[in-house]
Amino acid sequence: MDMTFEEKLLAASPYLLRWIDLSIAPKSLTVPYDLKKVKRLEGRKFPGFVNGGKKNKSPLIEDFLTSGKKDWSLLGEMTNLQVLEFPSRMPSGLIEDFSFLPKLTSLQRLDLKSTGFTDCSLLSGLNQLKYLILPARKKLLHGEVLDALSCSVSTDEPFYQEDTFPSYKILLPQECDMPVSGGFAIRYLDYGRVNCTNGEITQAVVDKLIKKVRKGDVNSLCLSLDESGEEDFFTMDLENGWAAPMFNVWGEDGEAICFQPINDKYNSVEEDAPVEIGGQSPVPKRFALDDLNLAAECVAYFAKTGKLYPGISWAEFS
Repeated sequence: MDMTFEEKLLAASPYLLRWIDLSIAPKSLTVPYDLKKVKRLEGRKFPGFVNGGKKNKSPLIEDFLTSGKKDWSLLGEMTNLQVLEFPSRMPSGLIEDFSFLPKLTSLQRLDLKSTGFTDCSLLSGLNQLKYLILPARKKLLHGEVLDALSCSVSTDEPFYQEDTFPSYKILLPQECDMPVSGGFAIRYLDYGRVNCTNGEITQAVVDKLIKKVRKGDVNSLCLSLDESGEEDFFTMDLENGWAAPMFNVWGEDGEAICFQPINDKYNSVEEDAPVEIGGQSPVPKRFALDDLNLAAECVAYFAKTGKLYPGISWAEFS
């Protein structure tokens, strides 16, 4: 038995419903025919992401979007859709079923690069396509279908490859306790509009920074053992719930050495994290943290001791 329109709305992903509403604003989705009116679902209008990727902080929207429903089949009724662009920084695992694709025969531009899409056989009947953007080719099944398409096809290949990635040493984790007394080892602290040196670095200043890291309310930071901030410095870039810490020092022979955390959830360097070092250098998920509480611990420990947080593994590059 086919579901009614109301039942389909109840089953649909909140992200999809909000995306549709944002795309047809000031109107909202009220009747089945509204789905036929939508011609563009663009990544820039995807809910929860505004101003270049910063998360929408509305509690009402947050509660709605995290309700856990993942049904995207309603897309299959949007048969006049010409542009479907999933955003580059969408939550992992948000959409897994793409069986609606064969119904979208009016599509001219389709961007699936940041999704879990794999089955290219679903694309064989989309003859109006002009631009197609997919995940890395090694993740795709039935790749021969792509050769038969007349549109422009590009794949989101990882920045790094296993066989050419630099070698590194692994510093294994050790038991540790966070120092609770004494001053701070760092002589320089910088984030946002805050810049402190020496005695200006107080417990209140550090606590405020740690709180911001836990909430993801800071884009980048720098802590240094040198008051100029140019030697033995610890940096961290944050975006979309991910953090990319890096500790840079000079070795005994004057060589540059850097340390990055090892994320044991990822064995390969061929999957980029949704955060970049310095806002421009890709970093593999293997060397980034998807736990902001842990990222905050790394900041707090370095501020106190001037050393890497020993509770996790670190990669040493030289």
